[in-house]
Amino acid sequence: MEREILATRVLIVETGKAIDLYHWPKERLIKAEGKSERDVSQDETICRWEKLADLFTPLSKYYASEGCVAIASDALQIHGGSGYTEDYDVARIYRDSRITTIYEGTTQLQIVAAIGGVVSGMSPTGQLRQYAEEELSKFSPSEDLKKVWSDLNTSVGLYKSIHDGNVKDSLAFEVVEIAARFLCGMLLERSLKVLSGKELQKRKAITQAYHLDSVATASANLIKLERASKQAVLA
Repeated sequence: MEREILATRVLIVETGKAIDLYHWPKERLIKAEGKSERDVSQDETICRWEKLADLFTPLSKYYASEGCVAIASDALQIHGGSGYTEDYDVARIYRDSRITTIYEGTTQLQIVAAIGGVVSGMSPTGQLRQYAEEELSKFSPSEDLKKVWSDLNTSVGLYKSIHDGNVKDSLAFEVVEIAARFLCGMLLERSLKVLSGKELQKRKAITQAYHLDSVATASANLIKLERASKQAVLA
């Protein structure tokens, strides 16, 4: 539970950072310096962060809302049968958590909004690839994180090899999930360099456990994508 909360937090913070790095510079150029929307749209830095923000926003909404439901469900179980009664706040928390996957846009809508950014962003010159490679160069990534990064690359290739639109729609979640878990894992590892002592050791253990879940999730998702890709070739 704790590792999922931390993973969600780092993803949300990075999303906020991406929004800030394009929105406020854009506002300043237009309102303070009198530049046109057309001129601002040609600013490479603003364009880069705007594209990342457009991707990170649905990613974080999907990941945070689904995580909210899962964590609230676990909390309910901890209370046993009494968790269903109104004697504890957890009953209301669990009930309220169900709306998070709806009012911000259903999870499927977030996947639809994110899949295009993941696929195009992982192209040789894509913004997601450039961002990830830049961040990975700032520390020594673990073997598990490298594995999830490799799996993300593979998943995008397999997804692109599928031509049936309905099949692609049904498997978009698997690709987006790998992307979300890679980003969370990378951000967790990046955070280690600002910690020390017991906090560092605790965060390392949490990050390693998170990576283990990610490797397992990515492997399962790749099996589905590989099967669909093979069927597409045979068709």
